[in-house]
Amino acid sequence: MIYELLLILFIIGGIFSTVTLFYALRRLNQYENMFIQLQQIIEFATARMKQIDSSGHYESDDETGFFFEQLKILQLTLDGIFEAVEDKK
Repeated sequence: MIYELLLILFIIGGIFSTVTLFYALRRLNQYENMFIQLQQIIEFATARMKQIDSSGHYESDDETGFFFEQLKILQLTLDGIFEAVEDKK
C-alpha cells in the first residue's frame, strides 16, 4: 500500500517536473531569440552608421562620438553573451 502511494507520488512529481522544465526551456529560447534579434539590430545600426560616417567626422566629434562609443560597447556586450555558431554545410 505504501509503495503504491510512493509510486503514484513519484509519477505525479515526475510529470510536474517535466512539464515545468519544458515551459522553462521554451521561455529561455524566447529570451535567447529576443537577444539575438536585438544583437542583429545593433549590428545593422552600427554598420549603417559607419557607412554614413565614412569620413569619421561624426565619430570623432565629442557629442556624437559618445553615441558611437556606447553603441560599440553595447555590441561587444551582446557579442559576449552568446557563442558564435557557424553553420557546417
